Amino acid sequence: MASGVLDIDLDAITANWRALDAMTPVQVQTAVMVKADGCGLGAAPIARALLAAGAHRFFVALTEEGVSLRLALGPDAEINILSGHMDGDAARIRAFDLIPMLNSQAQIARPFAALPGHPFGIQLETGMNRLGIDQGDWQLLAPSVLAQHPRLLMSHMACADEAGHPLNDRQLARFRAMTDGTGIARSFSATGGILLGRQYDFYLTRPGI
Repeated sequence: MASGVLDIDLDAITANWRALDAMTPVQVQTAVMVKADGCGLGAAPIARALLAAGAHRFFVALTEEGVSLRLALGPDAEINILSGHMDGDAARIRAFDLIPMLNSQAQIARPFAALPGHPFGIQLETGMNRLGIDQGDWQLLAPSVLAQHPRLLMSHMACADEAGHPLNDRQLARFRAMTDGTGIARSFSATGGILLGRQYDFYLTRPGI
């Protein structure tokens, strides 16, 4: 029985990443989202090509994806885990130098107990209703969390593919209210946010489409 063959043009992917990177000011880092095996296209070859092109920070969904990516990229890349620190992940997070993006009060407790001093980031819920700590909980948790010096504060836009959608600015205002004055690096935009405009950039963007 015949089967299909999918050709992946790594030069085109690299050109796309460079084009998105060029849209933001030089001080804004452009990371790479390669969760779900790069949406089925092959996270390892894509990430290797983009690492060679100048990308340094990568995001995946799960710790096991982070382990595979570390084995593919070596020690020079920063690999962030969007699902955070799941129960039982501490040994792999430490051994493969992964950075969990903590997204609940329960997750915050895990690395502080099992991985003191290990880098971590925080996901904040600003309107997408997926992963993240909501504004009320963050007000209570922020003093103790910020004292541990998180690497990144981030959130996800729900309607970035719809220019002019009112939720975009509502989320932006909420994100600013939760993070202004912290002195911590911030990330708000994936691909859609980059295309919306520079007010959504902050320190780091996360293109993946």
